[in-house]
Amino acid sequence: RAEVAVMQDGNNARRAAGAVGARTRDTTAEEALMGAAGEGVGGFELMDEEGEMVRVRFNEFLHCFSQGVEEEEQSNDRDHEDDDDSLPPREAQKFFPYLEQAQLLARRQLPAPTETQDDGQEVDETAETERYVFQNTMLVDFVHLRDYDLELAEAVETDMVRFESYLRKAVKAFVLETHPELDDPETTAATAKNYFVGLYNLPHTLPVRHLRTDQIGRLAAISGTVTRTSDVRPELLVGCFRCNKCGLLAESVAQQYHFTRPLLCRNPRCQNRSPNEFLLEMNDSDGGRSTEFVDWQKLRVQENANEIPPGSMPRSIDVILRNEMVERAKAGDKCVFTGSLVVIPDGSALARAGEAAQARKGGNGRGGGGAADAATGGGGGVRGLSALGVKELTYKTCFVACTVMPADAVSRG
Repeated sequence: RAEVAVMQDGNNARRAAGAVGARTRDTTAEEALMGAAGEGVGGFELMDEEGEMVRVRFNEFLHCFSQGVEEEEQSNDRDHEDDDDSLPPREAQKFFPYLEQAQLLARRQLPAPTETQDDGQEVDETAETERYVFQNTMLVDFVHLRDYDLELAEAVETDMVRFESYLRKAVKAFVLETHPELDDPETTAATAKNYFVGLYNLPHTLPVRHLRTDQIGRLAAISGTVTRTSDVRPELLVGCFRCNKCGLLAESVAQQYHFTRPLLCRNPRCQNRSPNEFLLEMNDSDGGRSTEFVDWQKLRVQENANEIPPGSMPRSIDVILRNEMVERAKAGDKCVFTGSLVVIPDGSALARAGEAAQARKGGNGRGGGGAADAATGGGGGVRGLSALGVKELTYKTCFVACTVMPADAVSRG
């Protein structure tokens, strides 16, 4: 009996220790999930290997692409060198256009330094940067990208919608690597949080009429005449949502052309399965990623008059502009838009198709409502497309442009 009692005491002690350990592990897991543990269990994020490869190679392109000096400058230098045969041959000079562009972006964000001349007058360097109107947009010539890395250019052209976020990450890393002072919170407080890339100078420009389903998601350039412009409005680009039940923060929720909220909470102990129970976090209170808004504008673009076939009506399409590309085109301008054709759900068409939905009380034959309810199955309530036995969902296409340029400037090259 004594031995049995000792064995039972040992088992009870092990069970108690296991229960305490289990409670300790659960507490640690909860703290890690709730963001209280700085170093612990982190969230898992899917990684696109091809996208990461595109990001690395595009960053290398921005660093290494160079051009030679103009032929006129080289010929003048050769003439001077021919006069003096004692001078050694001069090496070909190289110009790095994207390093220069990154320097202009940094100057637009940093406070302008002043230099003092010999006579004591201060010279402001803002005059040189006023000609460059962009602050967080890197313009990239597609011909440069194709000449430097043909495989990378084909990948970007084939699936622009998929790789656009990785191109933006590469631009941000490139600018911060070349100008680390932009990442110093003590030096600057108004620097750009996100950067954009604008591709231009594609080899082919399509009319609006030639946009087909095979162009969805691809990089393309279209030409047309702007007929109508909307006001500039804020668009939610990346949202941070907080669970209304457990308080866990869901960061970096990309918006898929409509207001997108998490479907469920990633806390395994939370039973929140309703998107309506997530609140949008506007400020960066926890020191993490904050909600990002961007300027948004919609244009109505019609095909040019010289591109309309005889006896046909002109075609039109909606063009979406973001960030610093807004307000760069007005009604009547002939422009070339570079971007991607995307498909979005058309919610406004649901109200136009069939009978408009309306709430009615269930009829009992009085007032003429009973016959109508009997014809639709009875019960009253919300009527509309459900009365037909089907749910209709229509889609529409629009063109999301990353660059806007006047047509005459593109034709001049």
